[in-house]
Amino acid sequence: MAMTRKQQRLHQQLLDIIDQLPPGARLQGERELAELTQVSRDTLRRALKYLEELKRIEIRQGAGIFVLARPLANQLKLMSFSEEMQQLGLKPSNKLLFNDVVKADVKLASKMNLAPGAELFLIRRLRLADGCPVAIERVYLPKAIFPELAIQELHASSLYDLLHRQYEIVVDQAKQQISATVVDEEEADLLQIPTFSPALLAERTVFDEQGRIIELAKSLYRADRYRFNVLVQRNGTRLATVYE
Repeated sequence: MAMTRKQQRLHQQLLDIIDQLPPGARLQGERELAELTQVSRDTLRRALKYLEELKRIEIRQGAGIFVLARPLANQLKLMSFSEEMQQLGLKPSNKLLFNDVVKADVKLASKMNLAPGAELFLIRRLRLADGCPVAIERVYLPKAIFPELAIQELHASSLYDLLHRQYEIVVDQAKQQISATVVDEEEADLLQIPTFSPALLAERTVFDEQGRIIELAKSLYRADRYRFNVLVQRNGTRLATVYE
């Protein structure tokens, strides 16, 4: 159903108020907002519910109405998480959860065009933006291509910068699949969200200029703070990420 001009005007009035406040701030109460916007409280409640669905506010029963962070978006290029967050104006950081050499099973070897049993670096990290946990990342890198990879440098460097600096690897293109899932108890604890919360699982296969698969990454994103936007055009498709 199309919005009336009165509804559009009310939504814009409320958004103007919201945009003046920092994330986490509490809005005025319903009575004050109704008086300020000159509408009935029933009309105001419907407008607030709509803005909550847009994830601009959070209505907490008995506590009030709170401002949510405004989405930040950028056109998606082939970037590491660190590069992407920096472009969004956020400070990236990470916590190393696991780092070891493993052997590729049949399924993993097939995905990476390797022989079963090939050695891989497996790096599992918790990715944070401005100190907030955003994603759990599991990265597989062929040890045959990166025999002495300085993984300890990933604390202060993006993965792609490290690969280029240490091995002069130029990342060229990637294939990525995105699916919906839920988090288990351990993942929920790391991401600071309830168990079985919705999440986005992105699996990315990265190629260098020689056409070799140099990385297979599986990233589990919080669905309440991160989403992918797709703009479909007649001459192609652009995919953008949004962090809220």
